[in-house]
This record gives sequence, C-alpha cells and structure tokens, in this order.
Amino acid sequence: MLHERRRAKRTDAFKLGCIVMGDRALLIDCLVWNKSEIGAMLEVEPSAEVSEHFRLVVGSLHVDRACELRWRRGRKMGVRFVDAKGRTPLRSRPAED
Repeated sequence: MLHERRRAKRTDAFKLGCIVMGDRALLIDCLVWNKSEIGAMLEVEPSAEVSEHFRLVVGSLHVDRACELRWRRGRKMGVRFVDAKGRTPLRSRPAED
C-alpha cells in the first residue's frame, strides 16, 4: 500500500480554468485535474510560460486564488494556494512548537 504524503485530501475536479498573470494582462487556459484546500494540479500547453506566482480562476469551482508554482513536469504542474503575502493559508500550515 502506498503512503499518502499530501497534507490535505484532494478531490477530482477536471474543470477548465484560467491562470492570470500580471494584473490580468496575460491569461493562460488550463485544466484543473484535482484540488484541495491548499493546492491543485493543473495542466497547460507545453509551450505556456507560467510565472512562479499567479492567480487561478475557475468559475465552475468558485475558485479565485493566489498561487505559487511548486513543480512542473511537461504539461502538468502542482500549485499551492497562498495568501496576499505569499504564505500558505493558516489552517493548512504545520503546527509550530
């Protein structure tokens, strides 16, 4: 049996969304494969140049969140949702001692 390393359970989404960069000056279509309260897995065209920080907008999922790119392999990428200061949302941060 595989050990799940994710901190939050992801649910399948398979919805179309949009990556918004540069104060809505650049829009890139994407497919949201799955999402959780702390992040998502997206798919974009291989030639799409995505910055490290952007907004993800998915109307059908009621998502409009600031994101940080965590990894990219070909078309697929993992993103973490962040607050206005670039931090992971409070309820998903590991407990501090």
